[in-house]
Amino acid sequence: MDGDERSELKKLKKDELVDQILDLKEKVCTLTAELEKYKNSNTPSSANKHLKPNTKNDKKKKKRNRGAPKGHKGTTRMQNPTRKTVIDADTCPKCGSTNLDDIKIHKKIIEEVPEPELPETVEYEVHEKKCLDCGNEFLPETSGIPKKGKFGINIMVLVVFLKFLLRGVLRKVVSFLITGYALRMAPASVNAILSRVSQVASTEYEGIKMRIRGAPVVYADETSFSVLGKNWWVWVFRSQNDILLVIRDSRGSDVPKEILGIEFAGVVVCDCWRAYNFLGRLQRCWAHLIRKAKDKKDTQTGKNLYKKLKSLFKKIKLFNNGNPTATQRMEQYRILTSELKVIVDYYKKYDHLKAVIGYIDNNLGNWFTCIKFEGIEPTNNFAEQAIRETVLVRKIIGAFRSESGKEDYATLASLIASWQLKGFDLKMKLKEMLTREMCF
Repeated sequence: MDGDERSELKKLKKDELVDQILDLKEKVCTLTAELEKYKNSNTPSSANKHLKPNTKNDKKKKKRNRGAPKGHKGTTRMQNPTRKTVIDADTCPKCGSTNLDDIKIHKKIIEEVPEPELPETVEYEVHEKKCLDCGNEFLPETSGIPKKGKFGINIMVLVVFLKFLLRGVLRKVVSFLITGYALRMAPASVNAILSRVSQVASTEYEGIKMRIRGAPVVYADETSFSVLGKNWWVWVFRSQNDILLVIRDSRGSDVPKEILGIEFAGVVVCDCWRAYNFLGRLQRCWAHLIRKAKDKKDTQTGKNLYKKLKSLFKKIKLFNNGNPTATQRMEQYRILTSELKVIVDYYKKYDHLKAVIGYIDNNLGNWFTCIKFEGIEPTNNFAEQAIRETVLVRKIIGAFRSESGKEDYATLASLIASWQLKGFDLKMKLKEMLTREMCF
């Protein structure tokens, strides 16, 4: 504020100053509420890189040269040639002489892919046979000829990979097929291929659902996604070996009840969203809690609370790294829960910390389930990693523009994510499934 503004304010009456203060307070509340939509404790810092923290008073970091640190041993790609080609000349291109001698032999190992083959249009005649001796009717064994559709298995696999591994929108998939393979295809044809593959994959998708329901530990999360202009939710359920995506118009408890069952016997690791409250065994996410506490570091009491919670989180990791017995786990669960209760009872008297303390207190028995049972992470990072791909797809396509499109996405994204989690050869698995389910 400059001197002129200060002088103008001094001329105002008390009531006029009060009115200005109230107007400013209202604007601050409005702007704060708007800012919290983008920067809050439920949003990781990586999601808002444009909202940089104030580092004006921080110590300057020591500049580090780019590149590998001093003493780092680099690695060179090992190349084992599968064939050798000699490039030589018999005559001089200038005078035509054959009197030549080698000055030097240049050796170079190159990795290359062959030029893509142009698509073939093949007419097949598959003879259905009847044995005149025993009456058996059968089809001869084929090498992967689909019963329906105009495109072969290899094209279907390529389209699925372009759509899901490279996150290609329909028109970009079409453009790549024309440019790379001289294969002309309308976006509607790409969509039809994805729909057909999704129908074939429905059995495997249901199998993932059943395995998730029977898993001892499931990591769950959800994120919004527009479907036909309305707000829907993508739910992710991740076990040790499977990732399941479902898209529903609800963020309520009906979805985890549908997927996991009301009497789910395992442990669910999640944030503090109330949709999971019906479950008997929960591990609430410490990453969410610590972010909430970090937002209150602008006061000394907030700093102290943040440090105490960080210390408890460190104790969790140290204890689980020590390979404790079941008896030790139960005792440590009791001790740490008591410590957290003491923290809650002390800090609940501070009004500015009520939100964080309430967040802890409402779930007091669910912060150390990872201590009580072996093999459980204290954070929900596994689920957030699994749903990250969907968040990127949402940024690219914006919305699902059909009911069938969201179902196709959930089915195929679940299969591909689960196969990747298990380390399977995606091309081989997809071809096996399509050949088994679609071909003569």
